[in-house]
Amino acid sequence: MRESESRGAPRWLLLVTAITMVLAACAGETGESTTTAQGTETTAESTETTADSTETTAASSDTTAAGDDAYQVALIYPGTADDLSWSNAWFDGAELAMDANPAISVESVELLNDPAAVVQQGSAFASQGFDLILIAHGAMVEPALTLAEQFPDTQICLAPYNPTEGEEWPANLCWIDVAQHNANFIAGALAAMVTESGHIASLNGFAFPGLTRQPEAFNLGARCVNPDITFTQQYIETWTDTGIAKSAAQAQIAGGADVILSATDSAVFGIIEAAAEADGQVWVVPSYYESQSLDPDHVMTSAIHGLAFASTSIIEQGAGEGFEESAFLDFDAVNDPEIDAPLYPNIQEMLSDEDLALYEDIVAGVRSGEITIPDETVGDPTIGTEGSGAAIDPASIGCG
Repeated sequence: MRESESRGAPRWLLLVTAITMVLAACAGETGESTTTAQGTETTAESTETTADSTETTAASSDTTAAGDDAYQVALIYPGTADDLSWSNAWFDGAELAMDANPAISVESVELLNDPAAVVQQGSAFASQGFDLILIAHGAMVEPALTLAEQFPDTQICLAPYNPTEGEEWPANLCWIDVAQHNANFIAGALAAMVTESGHIASLNGFAFPGLTRQPEAFNLGARCVNPDITFTQQYIETWTDTGIAKSAAQAQIAGGADVILSATDSAVFGIIEAAAEADGQVWVVPSYYESQSLDPDHVMTSAIHGLAFASTSIIEQGAGEGFEESAFLDFDAVNDPEIDAPLYPNIQEMLSDEDLALYEDIVAGVRSGEITIPDETVGDPTIGTEGSGAAIDPASIGCG
């Protein structure tokens, strides 16, 4: 899909069309190592194993030729392997791990957003003897706990989740926190320099701390540059519905916003479409994946969350030294080099020398830890509830 392009059609429009076809078909061509789920049904591309009475079938296709001693990984995510977003990044990281180590075998399941289906699918993989079940879905904490308790000999890992102080969890369960909101903070700082209306916005998938921290950090990063900036947001309750996202973006634009963060998945294409149709210049900040090519005239930057790096690192650790009991793996802008909000040349030309120097100082501060971006649930203050970014004094975290 990523290479599909025809003359005369904008890349974002082609991608919207292609992704719509994939979601409608549910089991479209998304790569040999992926299986697509819809609701509580998952269709396998080759051998099928039924999990239980809800007719969920386990993924079974494999891109590697590893032998019986292969390190088997099941990767579960909410989107698709080619959505140019959250799920795509986790899939890319898994492919990099397989490329580096032929003994690693990864099978993935797409479009799993129902907790019961995650448990059923994970159970099927665990029953088949998989070594690691990696759930890249922050809203699936309870299913991860259930699987870890039911299959104590199988390593379960979930991202993103940051346990609270004193929290206990099963020895075979690892929590992973990728500080995605570090990239959103940097993007917010840049948005405050680019906006002409002084009004930025965010359209968000669903409200849970691992997601909520993204728009809140975006606002906090903008306030690091301009404490008086206007910020509005809406939870659109979808990862993939481009129509809902477009309507919500049009409402934000009508309200004066000229930079919009997309804290959702492939629904971002609806936001880009709304920006492209707006009367004035409107910029979009897609999340998770490098996205300038979608529409260079309307993509201001990409909040790149370092997910591929985390995915590769986790799988390689499992295949190598393994995990400590009740492990917690923490990735942020200090130790994950992929976390970024790149400054594109056309945007750089818009900045004054003073703004450019400030942007570089903020990026350096985030990477060194001198700017301490709050966590969503741990510490004081936290940034995992709606409105929390507006309540924090930027100077208190190292801005200014």
